[in-house]
Amino acid sequence: MEHSISVILPNYNGRSLLLSNLPSIVTALENVECDFEIIVVDDCSADDSVDMLQKEFPFVKVIVNEINQGFSYTCNRGIFSAKNSILCIVNTDVTFTPDYFTNGIRYFDDANVFALKGNIINYQNSIDEVVSIEKTAQLYIKHGFLRFNKKVDYVPNSFTGEIGGQFVLLGCCFLCSREKAIELKGFDEIYSPFYWEDSDIALRALRKGYGLIYEPLCVVYHKASSTIPNFRSSTKIKLVSNRNKFIFSWKFLHGSKQWLNHIFYTLINLSVRWIILDWKYYVAFFNAFTRFLIFKLKLLS
Repeated sequence: MEHSISVILPNYNGRSLLLSNLPSIVTALENVECDFEIIVVDDCSADDSVDMLQKEFPFVKVIVNEINQGFSYTCNRGIFSAKNSILCIVNTDVTFTPDYFTNGIRYFDDANVFALKGNIINYQNSIDEVVSIEKTAQLYIKHGFLRFNKKVDYVPNSFTGEIGGQFVLLGCCFLCSREKAIELKGFDEIYSPFYWEDSDIALRALRKGYGLIYEPLCVVYHKASSTIPNFRSSTKIKLVSNRNKFIFSWKFLHGSKQWLNHIFYTLINLSVRWIILDWKYYVAFFNAFTRFLIFKLKLLS
């Protein structure tokens, strides 16, 4: 089957990261005999990312948001602008190994495959300072919330989308079918500006019956904490992450047992968190509730 690739990079103030990592993407693409394009969607950067791209990488297609919109919206502009059959959605802080696409593209001969993830090697200052390697995870419930256990061994054919099944956390780099990404309407923008949207689209795909692939030969290096933490306070990050944890659970919990478990623990937390002055829990819950309600009403209108 003949394939083509569109690489989509959401960018916010990532000039130095683009300069460092774009060449590795180009090299990996040139090692595959297929048509390709690179799209950078700039989320209203304050640095000179756009000018640099036009000067140093004139072959890159640049789309610019007029205002800062967040990860989901920015990626969706790239998804719906791309022209090729396979998408690679990747953060600017990721370095590709030369055979990444060579090892991954063949899986899309299977029409049921939605997305593929490889090994994401997280490092600190240099690629020799490895912090962790992201592989697969297990979906489970604890204290009323859906969560992921990353300390599990990969079990083939175990991606079910159900509690106890394994899961591919798509994270900062993955390949996917453009056709299916559009069918799924891209990332859910309810999670903007960041976090949980990648898990959401993967779980939606699984529960729709599409396949996820884990291929450890597809390797990228990810510089940890080099994007969001550089531009957001730790308080903001925690509030958004906790808000989106509520939203993710509300979207995917099913059955009376799961919901009763969630309601039980949520009511307990709402009753006692004030004792330890955990105001962030209340703000996250309120923000999640109002945002979830607003998005539901938009869908109904």
